[in-house]
Amino acid sequence: MLVFDCFFGRCERPSCDGCMLKPVRSLRRMLKAREMEKKAGGSEADDALKRAEAAAAAIAGAGPRKASASRKVKLLVPREEIPWYPTIKPDLCNGCGDCQVLCKAGVFEPGPPDPAGIQRPKFVVAHPERCVVLCDKCVPVCTSGGIVMPDPKSIEKYIEYVDE
Repeated sequence: MLVFDCFFGRCERPSCDGCMLKPVRSLRRMLKAREMEKKAGGSEADDALKRAEAAAAAIAGAGPRKASASRKVKLLVPREEIPWYPTIKPDLCNGCGDCQVLCKAGVFEPGPPDPAGIQRPKFVVAHPERCVVLCDKCVPVCTSGGIVMPDPKSIEKYIEYVDE
């Protein structure tokens, strides 16, 4: 195994326990978390509002609008009834855990261990109701491309944009 495999999440070991390269993996996760926080810039609510407005503009067929501080997203039904949550493709997930580190809402958890003990456990969407509506930060952070989100147009009947 190479240091680069560990750093880029391509390690084939089932766990980092007892591995001499564990600090390399920890460094990667820390750097990834810092990078995502810097990209977010503002608070999580501001970021979600900007994405929601961009999605609404895409749904309406208009270009992206400038974010206004008085524009809010209102859910028309309880959160549990809105089908907005990630789906993980198990064949693509490499068990790196970047999604779990990034998601402050706690949507992801490690799945069952590999029966043969050869690979790390794949991650699963354990708490889909915790996912922030129109948040898709986990998609670009997934190194293997295993996370898929629903189309924003599919939830337009569940949300409303309110000027306050």
